[in-house]
Parts: sequence; structure tokens; C-alpha cells
Amino acid sequence: MERQADNAVANILLVEDDDDLAELVQIHLKFQGHRVSRATTVAEAKAQYRQQPFDLLVLDRGLPDGDGLDICHALRQQQDWSPVLILTAQDAEMDKVEGLEAGVDDYITKPFSVLEFQARVRNVLRRLKQSTDTTVEKETASATDAMTFGALKILPELHQVSLNNHEITLTATEFTLLQFLASRPGRVYSKDELLDYVWHTHHSGYHHTVCSTINRLRRKLSLSDSQHHFIQTVWGVGYKFQPQQ
Repeated sequence: MERQADNAVANILLVEDDDDLAELVQIHLKFQGHRVSRATTVAEAKAQYRQQPFDLLVLDRGLPDGDGLDICHALRQQQDWSPVLILTAQDAEMDKVEGLEAGVDDYITKPFSVLEFQARVRNVLRRLKQSTDTTVEKETASATDAMTFGALKILPELHQVSLNNHEITLTATEFTLLQFLASRPGRVYSKDELLDYVWHTHHSGYHHTVCSTINRLRRKLSLSDSQHHFIQTVWGVGYKFQPQQ
């Protein structure tokens, strides 16, 4: 029997050098039913990741041998879009923007609410589950399932996006956002609405998460099509998906 998204057991790599904090985080992740491995350095984390895949990486930034964000950079350069959640004391706005621009799925600063942390983990894993090919139906999905907008094609069941016949690799969050906006072309969504529908949070303090993800999506789409901007800003209101004419 397939597990529900919120109850799914995930294999999580926690990269944190503070023993007390790591123990606390491990307790709460295991309370949610997840399996947790731990690393204390960038080098150790990379070595563990080479040995086995993980469903989620929870990374501190200030590690003894470098910035945990380097792990995310290394994964993205290899076209590995495994979910990454940053958990760090570096709380400056530019630190958050840097993390989101690097392709992390979420960014939480210390000190943090345990309940919020658990909710963020559930949300990231839920988006991963929605975008993962887990059923025979998904494996046999046909072109009739596609959302087609001129040269842009979105295959929800296969988690595939192509533009001008070039496949575009998206993170789980980027794909969920694009699919959501494209499901109602021309409809304008505020940042709060997108946080609610895509990130499942009502905290307006994470508007930068929406902006950074929108910017990444635009850059990826522009690599294949510099003539049309599918995701458009409606100043003072929000964002909309505009199909090619």
C-alpha cells in the first residue's frame, strides 16, 4: 500500500556540527518517522552522499571545513535536484537570497520553531512526492496528459518540461510552481497566494522565497527561449503565466 505524503518515510542527511542541535533535530525527524544520517563537515557529507541517495538534505552553512551551501552547489552542477533545506544561524537577507539562488528548496534560520521546522520538512517532502514518478500510470503517461503552450510542453505525470524540444530540468518546487501557474493562464496570483498553494505556508516573511523561485524559473526558460517570458510580473499584485500568442 502506498503511504500518504505526510506519513512517508524519508532517508534524510543532516549536516550539522553542533552536537546538541543535531540531537534535537534528529529526535524530531525520527519522531516524524524518518531515517536520519548525520555528517559534521562538507567533506563527510559529500562522501556519504556518494555512497547512497537521500530524499532530503538538511544543511548548516557554518561548518568546520566550509559553507554547507557548497554541497548544494555541487549537486546542482551535477544536475542533481534532490531537495535541500538550509538550517543556519546566517540570517541576513543576502544570505537567504544566496541560498535560494543556489537552488535550495527552503531556508530556515536559527533559533527556529520545532513545529515550523517539522512543517517545512513535510512540505518539501510532499512536493518531492508529487513530482516523483512512482506509479505505472506515470510511466505510461502519454502526450494527451501534456499541458501545451506553443513551444512549451509540461507533462505533469512525468515531471517533465520541454521548450523548443529542449528538456528543462526543474526542482520539485520549481515544477510545482510552474504547473500551478500554467493551470490557469492569465490568472494573477499574489505572493501570499503562491505561498499558500505551492509552499503550504501563510508566513509573509518568506516572500523572498517566491521571488527567488520565480527568477530561477525565468532563467531556465530563457535558456531555451529568449523571445517570450511565460511568467510575468503584474506590479503591485503578483505573477501570472502568459502563454505564447
